[in-house]
Amino acid sequence: MAMTPFEPTLLAREEGAVRPQGVCLVHEIEIAAPPELVWDFIADFEGWDAWNPLYVRTAGKAEIGQTLRFTAAVPGLKPRKAQAQVYAVIQDRLLEYGLSNLVGLLKAFRFVEIDEITPTRCRVSNGEIMAGPVGRLLARGVGEKVRQGLEAMNLALKQVAERKWLSRPV
Repeated sequence: MAMTPFEPTLLAREEGAVRPQGVCLVHEIEIAAPPELVWDFIADFEGWDAWNPLYVRTAGKAEIGQTLRFTAAVPGLKPRKAQAQVYAVIQDRLLEYGLSNLVGLLKAFRFVEIDEITPTRCRVSNGEIMAGPVGRLLARGVGEKVRQGLEAMNLALKQVAERKWLSRPV
């Protein structure tokens, strides 16, 4: 799926919280496994480094208000250590977290959403909104590489989730 930049005034979730205005990079994928099984991989942030090529070192709990520490390995860029705050967690559906750099000039807002298609199939939207005065410039410079990282993460998630689903006792 191609990079999808857009600039909404606000991206509202049904729960009422808002996402920042900025350039949004997103990759979507269908996974042949139940949403709750896929969620188990998403909610286990400390386990991401076992399967996730984008987040090669991870620490922290996917719980509102918690700090996530990680090393991100964006394709074509030097791995970068960072930390983010968890903003929203909705079991089996949504994880949102974000960080701010350069004294607030750059804000990166990340989300992983799971939408049920059938009880045994779901769609995962994995995205990042680059906001703040430097967000648009950063998106122009590294946006396609970030989108490739999101895609690699989704493909790895699909592989581990479908493997676990297919290997379950019937």
